[in-house]
Amino acid sequence: MKTLIINRLKALEKTYKITILYACESGSRAWGFASPNSDWDVRFIYVHTQDWYLSINEQKDSMDFAIDQNDLDLSGWELRKTLGLLSSSNASPFEWLQSPIVYLDPYRFRSSLSNLFPVYFKPRSTAFHYLGLAKSSMKKGLINGQMDIKKYFYVLRPLLAAYWICHKNSIPPMEFAPLLEQLKDNRPLYSAIKELVIQKKAALEGDFTSPIPLIQAFIDYQLNACGLLAKNLEAKQQDNEPLNRLFREFII
Repeated sequence: MKTLIINRLKALEKTYKITILYACESGSRAWGFASPNSDWDVRFIYVHTQDWYLSINEQKDSMDFAIDQNDLDLSGWELRKTLGLLSSSNASPFEWLQSPIVYLDPYRFRSSLSNLFPVYFKPRSTAFHYLGLAKSSMKKGLINGQMDIKKYFYVLRPLLAAYWICHKNSIPPMEFAPLLEQLKDNRPLYSAIKELVIQKKAALEGDFTSPIPLIQAFIDYQLNACGLLAKNLEAKQQDNEPLNRLFREFII
């Protein structure tokens, strides 16, 4: 599958006259709890030719493609868009650059941008972003008293990321395993979530499970507790010149 994905990315470069600086797996395969029929969620960062950047016209700065017969979900952001979102501490670039599954990184873009992470990470806004994701997924996942197994992890992963930020004041890892390790001293809860991971890996898209009281209690408590802690986190400002320099480096 990796060869197919790389070939597809190379074809996009030729078709759209772009250069892909970085491409990785996002979603459940990168998080560590893919189901048997999980999609391949490929995300990439690209640049156009110099002429594209010398136009005064507003131009599309992203690419999205429908899921194909190989369950391949491709989506990409243009470099300026990516750096702009990073400067506002959007969580996606921080996650993509940590992905354990990398398809393309021919210019060491990952290393160049990752070095700037500490400068642009905003603990407060990122924690609230993850808490918002967790709350939204909780509402969508609970149907007629049953919980969508996939949505359970769309609640737990961002909630544990927010927990990480609130307690460590640092960038949370993308993968679920190190996030879960935060709970290892609470053996009953830790074991319950580990068991749910096993269940998720065997489940098909759209499978449901009964809510697990121990996990539900943790979710309800931490949504409130982390929300209170996040209010006291730093809301810092930063200079965008390092990102401007990196932008010029990769388009010239």
